[in-house]
Amino acid sequence: MGTGRPLKASGDEESPSPFHVSMKCLRITESENQYIDVDVIIEERFDLFVNGIHITTFFASPVELEELALGFLVCEGFIQPYSRIGPITITPDSISCTLDIDADELAALTHQQRCGTTDYCKDTVRRISSDVRFSKEAVIMAVEQLKEKGKAWHRTGGAHTSMVCNDQGEVLFSCEDVGRACSVDKVVGKALLNGTDLSQCALVTTGRLASTMVSKAINAGFPLVASKGATVREAVELARETGITLVAFVRRPDLYVYSGEQRINV
Repeated sequence: MGTGRPLKASGDEESPSPFHVSMKCLRITESENQYIDVDVIIEERFDLFVNGIHITTFFASPVELEELALGFLVCEGFIQPYSRIGPITITPDSISCTLDIDADELAALTHQQRCGTTDYCKDTVRRISSDVRFSKEAVIMAVEQLKEKGKAWHRTGGAHTSMVCNDQGEVLFSCEDVGRACSVDKVVGKALLNGTDLSQCALVTTGRLASTMVSKAINAGFPLVASKGATVREAVELARETGITLVAFVRRPDLYVYSGEQRINV
């Protein structure tokens, strides 16, 4: 996706963004030293409460927080993708919602080891049985659109992008965030709030496909997860155990399919 080098701030030519602010820095190059204004991405702290119980703390971009909360609860296995939840309340530093779950069950979920460790994921994460198929070109086309959708990344070099795409490689929803995990949670939440059937879609994201990212995709019910970046052994093992299609190093004209190759039409 390019160098990710911060761009010179745009001054008044654009309206203020919730993603970044203009800050001064000293740019040192081979030819000169110069103070310039650059756009720097914003990261804020938000505590998530469910039924009044503190669940986690996000360090995230201060946008699409309702989507973040819903996507997190789904991607971390607290609820199923189409579960009903109570109203989500946003304050300057917290997100609160209610679930139809008793205190003991919520406490057990809260203290479980979260995704990213293969032993936990293999025992508890759902299995993927979707029969949807994707062409090689659809996967490549989807991944190539990450660069276009990454507007905050272009301005700051400090944002991740995640997208929900259909089986034709068309982008249905996209979200950016200072954190890769939060960008995934947000786009999952956005898609679910719009009634999207994730079992017919792909999750496409920037960065390395670690087991944490693959686990989120599985809990959300995606049949395929893809990235231009690399993957890791634990993510491949998890993908093979649960039946999700894992595609990495997607760089035209090639891609590497580590699991679930039956869903790729070549």
